[in-house]
Amino acid sequence: MKTNHMFQGWIKNTVRLGLVGGLSLLMGYASSSMAQTTQTNQTTQPKQKEKKNKVPPLPEGVKLHKDQNIQGVWLADGFNFKGYQTLYIAPTVFAAVERDNEIDIREMAMQLVPEQLATQLRDTKVFANVTTNSADMKPGTKSLKLENTIIEYSKGSAAGREFGYHIGGQPNIKVRGQIYDGDKLVCVFEIKRSGVGAEARMSGGGMSSEEIQRNDIRVLARDVASFVRRTAE
Repeated sequence: MKTNHMFQGWIKNTVRLGLVGGLSLLMGYASSSMAQTTQTNQTTQPKQKEKKNKVPPLPEGVKLHKDQNIQGVWLADGFNFKGYQTLYIAPTVFAAVERDNEIDIREMAMQLVPEQLATQLRDTKVFANVTTNSADMKPGTKSLKLENTIIEYSKGSAAGREFGYHIGGQPNIKVRGQIYDGDKLVCVFEIKRSGVGAEARMSGGGMSSEEIQRNDIRVLARDVASFVRRTAE
């Protein structure tokens, strides 16, 4: 009887060890499969790419100073906007960080900047003609050309805005404008806007990044127009 009990105990231990060993093998296989899957996903899903174009330096001799709602402005000695018939606004240049997930909204911003500037500057009545069409630059007329470069840009994120304005979820856009009378540089400005509307600050998580940025660009253009009007008085 004792021998039989010992034999049965030996059988139970052997079975138990076999089960443990089998379970260990299964766990090891699962871990290996998960690692291979993770490695495959990392291989087939590359990280977000960024392309940064070099922001050009300010023109030689230009020193910006703050003017009301504009972070930095410069005017050539003795220049104001009086007496000019036409202001031509050239297509926007992009020189900020380019992110793959911002292509559509970035293109929207590049189109909206000149459109809003034209709308807001027309309302000032400083120029008889404000246009985004170079063909409207008639020979013999006293004209200015405005070139805009986006030097900072991000679309922000609704998730970031849910946790508060200072987390970085707000869209961001900074524009450098350079105004020429023929070949002569007469004005430079840099202006930045990021979630300026009260609605964007209070309930930004409920607004799309495009809605917020459209309003930012409208306000940006309004403040540039205000500066032009004051300078022409």
